[in-house]
Amino acid sequence: DAPAAAAAPTPEANDATSMTSALVERLHFFFSNANLRQDKWMRNEMKENGCITLDQLLKFQTIKSISTDKKLIVEAAAELKDEITCDAEKEELRRVVPFDWETMGDGSHLSLCCKNVPLTEEEKSEGEKAFYGTKHEYAVTRDELKALFEPYGKVGIVKLRFGRKEGKAYPLGMAIIEFENEEGMAKASAELLPKEGEESTTTKTLEIKGNKLTFEKVKPMKCFQNKSAKRSREDDNKKQEEDEEEIKFEPVKVEMVKGCVIALTGLSDETCDRESIREAVSDILKVTKDIKTSGLYVDYTRGATSGNLRLTESKPEEMKELVAKLNDGTVLIANTKVGSAKMLEGEEEIAYWKGFEEFLNNRKRADLEEKRQKKKQKRFSHKGRGGGRRRQ
Repeated sequence: DAPAAAAAPTPEANDATSMTSALVERLHFFFSNANLRQDKWMRNEMKENGCITLDQLLKFQTIKSISTDKKLIVEAAAELKDEITCDAEKEELRRVVPFDWETMGDGSHLSLCCKNVPLTEEEKSEGEKAFYGTKHEYAVTRDELKALFEPYGKVGIVKLRFGRKEGKAYPLGMAIIEFENEEGMAKASAELLPKEGEESTTTKTLEIKGNKLTFEKVKPMKCFQNKSAKRSREDDNKKQEEDEEEIKFEPVKVEMVKGCVIALTGLSDETCDRESIREAVSDILKVTKDIKTSGLYVDYTRGATSGNLRLTESKPEEMKELVAKLNDGTVLIANTKVGSAKMLEGEEEIAYWKGFEEFLNNRKRADLEEKRQKKKQKRFSHKGRGGGRRRQ
């Protein structure tokens, strides 16, 4: 199936208020369950780092087409405080409730399959007609379909369905409409799905561009379909006891070591990486370039423009020398002069260590959650069948 990216709204007026409103809609979508079910990159990024940075968001076409002002993105995130937390200083955004398959599900319980979606009848060559038929493209947009269903409840995502033949995609005349909550799904189902025991009778008919739409429920993925059956095995009691075990989380406590952190800004978001930073600074700090034995930690995410160097013990003279050489351009990182380098002191140093402790705890929480999900996912599978994920 083709990716189901939703179109970004275009602000009617080029002012901060309308741009912030448009950014609120985009952030709500990107961090939503509906999007994360299909956006593997965002899931992996938040799993690994616990967050999405502002620099990463500004690489999203529908974000930067609205504004590249980080301040506006922070303001937009503040309006979604029940969904997203924003660390303005670190320029990081996190979900309030972490995404996981077990509790969020595959979205089928919130989705309707919509059929007879209109297609265009463009004139094609005889060869194209033979291959595709005369109807070749969707005659409606995702936004048009979304607006049709919004009266029932907020729509999380609309996915137009495509088939594939000899490596070429073609429209199936179907769409998946996923609501954000069960209330919207219940209202739509009550009017649009046939009553139990009746094959075609519905309370209401929806029509778009001359086509009467038909609907059916979306089947869950196999791993969710088989959950109940697999729970009924002979050893169910043992597994149920394991399910009920709570994952005990013990917070990581980090003891601050003063005078050990150098903050870097103005790093190249295209060529810089941890290896190039370590290569540039190790000799002056008089540490080895071996990650395990050097005592030097490079706190940096690829694509970012800022980072930190953290030593296990203070080396004031070597650190002062490095800061001076980075600032005057004697030492380059990835063949680029940094914007600035400084040793952290006072409140800045305290803030760094608090943030570092928070990062470790978020990562630990994510690791524990991943273990729990793998444990439960393993129980869903039976003799190696049905555990895989398929795209809708």
